[in-house]
Amino acid sequence: MTMKNILVSLVSEQTIPNIIVAAHYRPDDFWFVSTERMEKERRVACIENTLKLKGLLPASKNIQKVIVDQDSPSDCMEKIEGLIEKVEDEVEYVVNITGGNKLMALATYEVFREIGQKVVIDYIPLGKNELVQIFPRKKPLKTSVIEERLNLEEYLCCYGFSIQNKNSLEQIRTNAINRRSTSHWMFENYVQLKGVLGFIYKHLGNKRNKNKYSFLVTFDRDFAIIEREMLNKFGFEIKDRLIRKAITKDEIVYLTGGWFEEFVFNGVYDIVQNNILDDAMIGVKIEGLSGSSNDLDIAFMKDNSFYHVECKTLGNEEDQGIIRDEVYKKGAISILLGKGEKRTMICTTQSQINESLANRAQDYGIEILTIEQVRNLKNRLKERFV
Repeated sequence: MTMKNILVSLVSEQTIPNIIVAAHYRPDDFWFVSTERMEKERRVACIENTLKLKGLLPASKNIQKVIVDQDSPSDCMEKIEGLIEKVEDEVEYVVNITGGNKLMALATYEVFREIGQKVVIDYIPLGKNELVQIFPRKKPLKTSVIEERLNLEEYLCCYGFSIQNKNSLEQIRTNAINRRSTSHWMFENYVQLKGVLGFIYKHLGNKRNKNKYSFLVTFDRDFAIIEREMLNKFGFEIKDRLIRKAITKDEIVYLTGGWFEEFVFNGVYDIVQNNILDDAMIGVKIEGLSGSSNDLDIAFMKDNSFYHVECKTLGNEEDQGIIRDEVYKKGAISILLGKGEKRTMICTTQSQINESLANRAQDYGIEILTIEQVRNLKNRLKERFV
């Protein structure tokens, strides 16, 4: 008869270790040691939802949960011992003490150390994808590489976010890849096209939710040759300074900044194709457990860490207020989606960034890139992640 394997996990704000340890061991049953605060934040529910998403939590598996006083070692020990006393079969315990606070970890360690046989106690060092076995102790300490890599949907689920537009993401990505050469052309000629793009944004920026729109506007000067070339590319009728087109929602989004997002995404996606990054999406709409929603222009995964990129075109070179607003917004999202340094980038079409704004962004772990730095984005990412 095969011995049952039980994974004991301490629950905290950082839920990723609970998932990747479960994927590493694939236990028969799960025990969660949680707290009142973690229950209010529904952290165990997030873990369970992600385990189901990964196919690691079929209905046949048993889940036990105890809610402990995180500041009381005796309470932690008594409640864990209460679970152990109910076990009738021969079992092996794998104990993951990466989560919880120090007192919870020490109390849990002490309980299972006393059992001795058929117990392994592991820990994941911050920012690493490896398990360190701290009991039974070996010299040197035994470490095991964690091969499991989460995709974007799994990572977001760990933190209680669902993807609202999941069914359309594949088409959004396909469109971006198919328009790659056009987006590249727009980027390379941006300085010369900035005037006409700003004019289009002025008239279409607030029309992004319209399925169709009859665009009929007179430009404020004669068109430059390259501006005419761009308008012709997108099927605008031009008569003197008058521009006309029955324009679709997709075209509105593309011409009011989508082209820049797609240019950046194609650079990121190239690195995914080279197996340097693990997963990438564009145009992701997410919703948290509270019902709050956010848009992620571009998001990608590397070694179970989440990164996201905001793209901003046009804007005032002197004021840069739009970018300043994004620093605060993306800083807040970064806090919700797990700790880690420099996991957010804001790509801009600005030729330079105000020094005080750049410094403020760094305080939030955000890097702001100028248009020339965006040109070299693929190499920057390769240097960072290879």
